[in-house]
Amino acid sequence: MIKQQRPCDRLFLLVGSNSFPNYLTSLILKPRSIILFYSPETEKIKDNLKDGLKEKLADSSIDEICVRKATVATETYKVFHEAFRKTFHETSRAANIHLNYTGGTKIMAANARMAFKDAGGEDKQASYLDERKGILRFDDDYEIKLSTESFELKLDDILKLHGIKKRAKEKTPFSSIFKDAGRISELELADKILKLVCNEPKYAKELYDNCQEASAINLGKELKKLLDTDLSTVCFTEDGWSKDIRKKVAAFFKGGWLEIWCSELLRGMLKGNEVSVSVNCIRANDRSFEIDLAVIYEHRLYVISCTTASDLKLCKSKLFEVAIRARQLGGDLARSALVCLCHGSDSNGSYAGQLRKDIEDIWDASNTPQVFNLDDLKDWEGYSGKRNTKLLKDWIASDSVITR
Repeated sequence: MIKQQRPCDRLFLLVGSNSFPNYLTSLILKPRSIILFYSPETEKIKDNLKDGLKEKLADSSIDEICVRKATVATETYKVFHEAFRKTFHETSRAANIHLNYTGGTKIMAANARMAFKDAGGEDKQASYLDERKGILRFDDDYEIKLSTESFELKLDDILKLHGIKKRAKEKTPFSSIFKDAGRISELELADKILKLVCNEPKYAKELYDNCQEASAINLGKELKKLLDTDLSTVCFTEDGWSKDIRKKVAAFFKGGWLEIWCSELLRGMLKGNEVSVSVNCIRANDRSFEIDLAVIYEHRLYVISCTTASDLKLCKSKLFEVAIRARQLGGDLARSALVCLCHGSDSNGSYAGQLRKDIEDIWDASNTPQVFNLDDLKDWEGYSGKRNTKLLKDWIASDSVITR
């Protein structure tokens, strides 16, 4: 039996450190009016959320109330009770008033729920977003699965909630870098490199080492030959190249090729879903960072770090970095993964398994990062004859970590 959508005229939200759950709840309930409770510490987050909701719910009015002492129980209760009492008293549609207490401090959430009940709110009018399970849970056991909703999310929507902008990319086609422009594309070259690396992983490090200095890129005769005659006429010290072009070529051979290849694989798997590669982000304080791959699938953000490293220490560092970045942007709803070239095992088990275990021991959340290694890349590329992306598909579709 399909449950019917519950009507919502007025929605009360508590703004915490991550407003993504507030954002999704609003898109599900589509209220006519939204009231944001925030503290002085979350004022900027509230402003970003307000701007984002105005874009998506243009017909909804949005008001705000500051909880100035968000860590003092008696003070927070007074603020909430007064707002709820006034609303229930003024409206003739009290049954359509709703509280979502997912955000805010624990003291805010506890006192908001208590004040809501004291003001006349019923269990069916209160909810929280269960990020671990991807469910909007109402206090009378009614629930809405986020996977059944259509959010039409974009990466820009999520970044804006955090006051982050994307830096515009240079539009120069990669093929124009070569003397015989148009002979080979980024993807074609990335595919050649992956096939080469699947056969001889050492070449990934050689490419990385040879392209450390953008002013002196030198693949070497052996690599040029292995990568086919498409590169035979390429002069990697051509005087006519600009500094930006040299930097782009170096970045591609150092590891950008893996990002390009994985992004095309994901686009083929998730047709119609947004897949962004090499996203250069700028925060409001002008601090910048880069996301190798970002995928929007249903209600989730997937952040993937790609590295041609096989060293466990470096891979572990990359794994922690992408895990933290994903949680910052998408909370516990986000998923993160590392694609690397680690391969093999020792007495402690497979290297990929050790990476997963290390982070599981300290990462107390449902969005434990995933690790894909050289064996997975070989499966995706079809190294043994037939392409196999089942593990990757299962990870994207599942609410839990998938292990080999």
